[in-house]
Amino acid sequence: MTDSSDNNAQSSAISYVEYPSAGLLRRLASIVYDALIVIALWFFITAIYLGATGVDTPRSSTDLQLTLFPLLMAATFLFYYWFWSHGGQTLGMRAWRLQVVDANLDGRPVNFFQCLSRFLMATLSLGCFGLGYIWVLFSASGDSWHDSLSNTRTLVLPKDINKKIVPAKR
Repeated sequence: MTDSSDNNAQSSAISYVEYPSAGLLRRLASIVYDALIVIALWFFITAIYLGATGVDTPRSSTDLQLTLFPLLMAATFLFYYWFWSHGGQTLGMRAWRLQVVDANLDGRPVNFFQCLSRFLMATLSLGCFGLGYIWVLFSASGDSWHDSLSNTRTLVLPKDINKKIVPAKR
């Protein structure tokens, strides 16, 4: 006779191997949700930037490219890094039951370098008219360019598992 607590512990463990890769439409829907949050973050940062540098100060486009743009990109990366490294889900990903995990599918959170390479390649993917995202339609594994490059996977979780995901404490 087996102990019932052992069975419960085994059944509650997440085996990422059995979950499918996220399709293109789910990924795009998640991007739309997250874009709304990121745009709000950009408005906030821009307001602080203008408050610190002066609203009436004349600026050239070069000044903005060298100051404000890097701030916005850094904030965007930090947004994604925090969510990907603390539970593997942004708010948009959580709504669409997506999770970023290490490609080994062993449950460990993605690390800083995986997040950085994933963010940079996803930015390039969007810059190439979304080709890195469209790649999921042709990839045998269903991975995007940024999944492959960063050694991560974006998976679709069942509803019951998605509800149990809690951001990991570091």
